[in-house]
Amino acid sequence: MIGHRFDFHQPRELDEAAGLLARFGEDASVLGGGTMLVPSMSANLVRPAHLISLSALGLDSIVLDGTHMRIGAMTTYAQLLASPIVANHAPLLAAMAAQVTGGASILNQGTLGGAASFANPSSDAPGCLAALEAVFELRSSQGKRCVEARDFFADAFRTARRAGEFLTGILVPRDATLIACQYQKYKASASSWPIVTVACSLHRGAQTSVRLAVGAAGRRPAYHRFVVDERSLFAPDAIIEQAAGRALDLVGEGWSDELADGHYRRAIVPGVVRRHLRALLAGAKT
Repeated sequence: MIGHRFDFHQPRELDEAAGLLARFGEDASVLGGGTMLVPSMSANLVRPAHLISLSALGLDSIVLDGTHMRIGAMTTYAQLLASPIVANHAPLLAAMAAQVTGGASILNQGTLGGAASFANPSSDAPGCLAALEAVFELRSSQGKRCVEARDFFADAFRTARRAGEFLTGILVPRDATLIACQYQKYKASASSWPIVTVACSLHRGAQTSVRLAVGAAGRRPAYHRFVVDERSLFAPDAIIEQAAGRALDLVGEGWSDELADGHYRRAIVPGVVRRHLRALLAGAKT
């Protein structure tokens, strides 16, 4: 039970939501799916005087334009899994959503935008969105701005979102060069938060390249994109070792919580990167 009084607002226009957030400032919290905010309010960890719900703004659509797939900030994991657009244009995102734990309540209530905005290092969304080179669309009373994933995830539980801004959508670039992709996470138990996540993909265009993102191991996602010689796919050991070392460097000091400390997380990063890159590249030799 939530033990304090607050005013609930359900704006129906983006400008109205932005105006409310500008008006109430630090006294307001933005409510998406509520899977993290509501339990935090019940535990008295946060006590907003005003709650601004995004539920009536129509931010749960998945659409394509000429350059991007746009995912509304209120799109749930269940909607991602049911979308043929996501399956066809961002199979890595579909693979991530299929592995989200927490049962039907999280799948149907938890939102991709909420997970990105919360920026918990020990979660699925940040690493996957980094690997997809996603762009985050933010709205305020001053207008709209877009932030790339490499800049959006600033630190543990901190994004580039400024005071007075809220997330309206996530843009995933359309990419016809994708050949193969993999997403996997390592957990202490079936229902726990991840200890390490790995998202990787192979692309053939003007150049052959690999994108690799490691999540949950550090305070923010570790992302690396590197070009490979097509011939090296038949003897990829050097590529794999280079990528494993680079990923470990980008993880930094490691992220510690009640599930695992940073030293343990760092220790397993090279092994899981090697395993997944080897499988990814082995399937792309032909």
